[in-house]
Amino acid sequence: MSVMEMLKALFQSPDLPDETRQIYRDAGNPRDLIKGLEILRGRNEIDLRENEQELIGLEKAIALEEDGVRKGGLTRTEETIALRRIDRLEKQKANIERQVSIFNQNVNLHLELIAKIQEVEAMRSRGVDEDQIDGVVNDVEDSVQDYRRVSIAAESGSAVAPAVDEAAERRRLEEIRRRIMGQEEKARTPVVEDAPRDRTLE
Repeated sequence: MSVMEMLKALFQSPDLPDETRQIYRDAGNPRDLIKGLEILRGRNEIDLRENEQELIGLEKAIALEEDGVRKGGLTRTEETIALRRIDRLEKQKANIERQVSIFNQNVNLHLELIAKIQEVEAMRSRGVDEDQIDGVVNDVEDSVQDYRRVSIAAESGSAVAPAVDEAAERRRLEEIRRRIMGQEEKARTPVVEDAPRDRTLE
């Protein structure tokens, strides 16, 4: 079985979205696969950004309602209405957070699959040993399993696949944040130059 046939076989599971399986059915070579995956990644990126903006809006709306309750001065009816709004907004926020998590995973999985297929293509073009190529194809298979889990979670409306390590993601994000803040601190630190020395005439 050729590398292309192996890749196609991995993506014929009925658990996967139709559009994903169609891309693999129609692709004639790895480059076609990469183009198709880039299109899917782009769509997920758009959906992700829209949901992220909605999440930010909901968070601000919740904070505004909570601030009104904290300040006091509301009648019992007004406070009850505010608390009900907060309850509804928090439920919406939880739903959007789940979607954001799924879209984010999809984008990352597409990037990972694209990278692996590019690696397979590069190895094949260099005439690398078939056993080594098979090893990369096995890595692709692992990514496909993750992709299936995320797709099933999205389709069923259930929580995000348990395979996702949220603690690991938080650590990665914190590392990125520290790196960015470190760069900003360096940029803000004024560079002290040596004072010009007085020149003496000889």
